[in-house]
Amino acid sequence: MNRSITRKTYALYPLLLLLLLSTFALTSCEDENKDMTAPGFDRSTLLRSVGNELIIPNFEALQSSVTEMAQAAEVFVQDPTEEKLSALRQAWQEAVIDHQHCSAFGFGPANLLLGPYAEVLGVFPVNEQEVEQNMQDPDFDLANSFDRDIRGFYTVEYLIYGKEMSTADLIAGFDQNRKDYLMLVIGELVTTFDNITEEWKTSYLQAFIDNDGTAAGSSISLYYNQFVKDYENLKNFKVELPAGLSAGQTGPDETLVEAYYSGISRDLIVAHFNSTKNIWLGTARDGEEIVGFDEYLEAVVGGPDLVAQTKVAIDQIEQAITNLPQGPLSEQVASPAMENLRNELQSNTANFKSSMSSLLGISITFNSGDGD
Repeated sequence: MNRSITRKTYALYPLLLLLLLSTFALTSCEDENKDMTAPGFDRSTLLRSVGNELIIPNFEALQSSVTEMAQAAEVFVQDPTEEKLSALRQAWQEAVIDHQHCSAFGFGPANLLLGPYAEVLGVFPVNEQEVEQNMQDPDFDLANSFDRDIRGFYTVEYLIYGKEMSTADLIAGFDQNRKDYLMLVIGELVTTFDNITEEWKTSYLQAFIDNDGTAAGSSISLYYNQFVKDYENLKNFKVELPAGLSAGQTGPDETLVEAYYSGISRDLIVAHFNSTKNIWLGTARDGEEIVGFDEYLEAVVGGPDLVAQTKVAIDQIEQAITNLPQGPLSEQVASPAMENLRNELQSNTANFKSSMSSLLGISITFNSGDGD
């Protein structure tokens, strides 16, 4: 054998090895990022459907109900009476129900400076002590505050329902500081949802439809990740924590329920899961059928089985919600029905999260402690 040829051949081994490894890496990346959807499914159709028929109509409804709440608040602060307080409370309830149908859309225009809007304006429990301090501080500036538990829907609730006081006492104590703070907090809600709705209806909708890949930052990824995160927020914060079922808790805590002061926690759980179901099954705000995640899953290998499995889980969750005691959940946090609902929600987490993520080729991009 020619020694010079042998030496040259040995010298080429590292280059050949590098070439093989590079080819393998490229192939692996292509496999990881390849479109797993069967031919014929158009993601832009899904995005157009949910943008036009689900997201925008729900934000329009929320914008309208928040505006009506602001008007009712203005009437109340001008002349605080029990009748006007009752009208304000009703307007607040309608707005917070509409909020349940938008909380999964905290991306794009609804991703605020402090985070997804529901994590900024939908925070509970309220920091009562700080709210009271803010009301007495003439230099308080809500716009430049980074605190989330002193603003939003549930701070309005605290102000107009009060804590362990009669309606007459609440009205009697509604001084100018409380009036000003109420209008300040509601004003932020009005401005926020005016801006979100306007941006969706103008510049963002088409960009949302056009960005139809599956990589992180794509519309499908943003939509899917916020959907899963919103579902986990329902399970973790509206059911598990008040029921005392999270790691490290020593027992139930009634003060951790959503809508603690008004007592409509159960109604909000119902509305929140209805929103979850509408997104997954593809149901528009007006009840019409649109393209949902179930239809997307039907187009991938293994998807139909997951669809069937998830539909059973949804039925079980709905039954568990039906079994929740009527009345304020703060009085029922130790009920076995709360633990059963948490368990049914937890059982379905893998369907919405790890299984869907794997089948659709969409990565989970938010931190979660569920381990699914």
